[in-house]
Amino acid sequence: MKTLYAFALAVFCSTNTATAQDFPNKTIRFIVPYSAGGGTDSVARLTGAYMSTALGQQVVVENKPGASANIGTEAVARSTPDGYSVLVTAPNFTTSEALFDKLTWKLDDFIPVSHLVRYANVLVAAPNTPFSGVGQMIEAAKAKPGALSFGSAGTGSNAHLAMALLSQRAGIDIPHIPYKGSAPLKTDLLGDHVPLGVDGLGGLSDLINTGKLKALAVLTPKRSPLAPNIPSLGDIGINDVDGNGWYGALVPASTPPAIVARLNAAFSAALEAPEIRERLIAMGVEPVGGSSQDFLAYLVGERAKWAKVISTGKIKAE
Repeated sequence: MKTLYAFALAVFCSTNTATAQDFPNKTIRFIVPYSAGGGTDSVARLTGAYMSTALGQQVVVENKPGASANIGTEAVARSTPDGYSVLVTAPNFTTSEALFDKLTWKLDDFIPVSHLVRYANVLVAAPNTPFSGVGQMIEAAKAKPGALSFGSAGTGSNAHLAMALLSQRAGIDIPHIPYKGSAPLKTDLLGDHVPLGVDGLGGLSDLINTGKLKALAVLTPKRSPLAPNIPSLGDIGINDVDGNGWYGALVPASTPPAIVARLNAAFSAALEAPEIRERLIAMGVEPVGGSSQDFLAYLVGERAKWAKVISTGKIKAE
C-alpha cells in the first residue's frame, strides 16, 4: 500500500511539474465580470495583448457581467485551476462578501496573481456649489447634517464606500444618491442637480481640467501622482481614509504555484513596459505590480476595511 501511495504521489507531482513547465500551451482566457468598454475591461485588454506576445499564446478577454460582478467571478472560481482562466476584476471583489447574504464564492476560492493598477476616487463639487475645498464641505455638512448629498455610480460601488468611509471618519451625514453608472452622475453634476459626486480620476479628469467640475480632494491620505494638483484628505489632517480603487488578476485556488509565478511574471513585464505604462497612466490608473503574496495581503486588508464600513453604515446591496 505504501509503495502504491508513493507511486501515485510521484505521478501526481511529475504531472503537475510537467504541466507548469508546459504552461501556456493554449489560449488563456481573461474573464472580466463587467461589460466591455469599462476600466477593468480596458486594463485587461491592454495587458492581455502584451502578454499574448510575451507568452506566445493568445490571450482573449471574455466579458461576463451581471449580479454585481458575481456571475463572472463565480465562473472563474468554479473553473479548472490550470492558469487558463484568469479573473481580472475590481473592488467589488473585496466588498461582495459583506454586501450579499448569499454568495457562491469567497476570497479563499482564489489565488491572487497580480495587483495590476490603482486609481484615485475624487470628490467633486457641482459648478455652482460654494465649496472650493473639502474642508469647507465638511464644515457645511457638520453645520447642517443631511442637507448635502452626493452621488456615485451605484450602491456599494467603490466610490460610494470611499465617501461613506470619509463620512464615518469625519462624523458627517451626507446622504447617498445612487446612479446607474458614471454617465448619469456626471450629467447631474454638470447640471447642478446634485451638489457632490465621487468617481474615479480617469472618468473625471477632463471635466476637472476644463473647470466644469471642482475637484475637492482625492479620497486618500496622499495626493495622486497622476493628479498632483488635486488636494488629498491628508492635506487637511485626515490620514485614516484610503479610498483608492484597484484592478487585479486572480486564478482559482489550487492552481500550481509555478503557473501562478509564470502569470505574475508576465503581468509584471506588461506593467513595466513603457508603452503599456504610458497608456495606463493616460487612462487615469497607476501601474502597481508586486508579488502574489503582496496582493493577497492587500485584498485581505481591503476586505476587512470595507466590511466594517458596510456594517457601520448599514449599507445593503440593491
